[in-house]
Amino acid sequence: MMAPKRTRHDARGGALIIVLLLLPILASLSVALISSSSMNLAQSSNLASMTEARLAGEGGVSFLLYEVSRCGVSGSLRGQALLNSLAAKLGAILTVSYNTEKTAITIPDISLGDGKRSFGGLITLSDPETLHLVVTGKYAAGAGASARIVQRELAIDLHPTWDPALGFGICSKGPVELGMNTDLSGVTEPSDGSIYSAAIGTLAAPAVSCGSGHISGDVSLSPPNTMASLDISGTAIDGTIRVDAPPVSMPTIDRTPYKSLATTVMSSASPPAGTYKNIRIPANTNPTFDGSVSIQGVMYVQSPNKIYFNNNCTFTGVMVADDPPAGSPDADNYIYFKNNMTFSGVEQLPATSEFANVRKLPGSSILCPGFTMEFKNNLNSVAGIMALKALIAKNNVDSTIYGSVLIYGPAGLDFKNNSDLNIQLSGSAPPAGFNGYGLAGLMPDPATYVEK
Repeated sequence: MMAPKRTRHDARGGALIIVLLLLPILASLSVALISSSSMNLAQSSNLASMTEARLAGEGGVSFLLYEVSRCGVSGSLRGQALLNSLAAKLGAILTVSYNTEKTAITIPDISLGDGKRSFGGLITLSDPETLHLVVTGKYAAGAGASARIVQRELAIDLHPTWDPALGFGICSKGPVELGMNTDLSGVTEPSDGSIYSAAIGTLAAPAVSCGSGHISGDVSLSPPNTMASLDISGTAIDGTIRVDAPPVSMPTIDRTPYKSLATTVMSSASPPAGTYKNIRIPANTNPTFDGSVSIQGVMYVQSPNKIYFNNNCTFTGVMVADDPPAGSPDADNYIYFKNNMTFSGVEQLPATSEFANVRKLPGSSILCPGFTMEFKNNLNSVAGIMALKALIAKNNVDSTIYGSVLIYGPAGLDFKNNSDLNIQLSGSAPPAGFNGYGLAGLMPDPATYVEK
């Protein structure tokens, strides 16, 4: 039987059916293509907005790290004292808020000037040696009904860089004895007038004692001390008394910068009155200065030596001494000032070539941790840190010290009656002559940087 013959009309009908079948598919593809294009545009816009927010955050991190590094907070502080000091010093240069619980410093949003980008910050204390900085970068995306704020969060930790000992007005391995009517005060911050003693005190030999007077800062001891290790019942103490403070190690002294600067050998046992510049006193010279003297630059003392200043002495610069030989008696490593002693800082030296390198070493006045020093009558001022094995001061000492008093020996510190000691600790950098000199007070830890 013959198959029926297909006509042109039949072919047209088949094509129509195919077209009708393809139309929904093509429509779906068109919708998918339009949707994909729109989503790609939205993703691109969102990525651009996130990038702007991240860049704002990165700018905020850089800005706040700079402000923190230059605000003057001491790198010797730890724990709550560190956060308190940072809040106060940042508050002097930025608008910040410090919550009543004293757990967080908030930096309100700071505009980057274009009306779209800004950043804000939060600083908290993760542990006694870690500040945690979180910066939130913001970008105002879109306009009208589609307006929104895009945010990126960035975080980094900072650590204090130098020895906690330099955060105390007096830090001593031995006992601290303040006589009757003694006032220990911080000049700019009450906490500068603080005491730490590593001595183990008893009722008969307390770690810290003060007959009567005033202490503006904290009094801190480490265990196994107890309140019975103190004899301060007649003293007004503005700060906190702690007998469970963490142990504090004494900072390491670096004499290297000074040795080559003491270029003039002074070997006379009876030097005349006059001016001495950049001197080195050989071991066993044992000089006695009976007349008024002015010492400028570096005075480098080799051990052992007994040095007596029996009249007025004006010192501008730094006194540095070697550590005594093993077994050398304390009496053979002794420096005594009888009347009217003043230590001025290296910045007060003449701006001449002979003092050019000394002027680059600020912050320290006495670096003699193996020597006992005694002042009798009128210690006027000391322009930098004092580091000694033991310190004795007698008779109406009214002095301002611009830096910590560090006592490296078990004999400790003994200020006799009627003394006023005012202490102003240094700024945000460790002083010359100590390990860490040149480091900022707070350093960011790059390994902790994260973007969220």
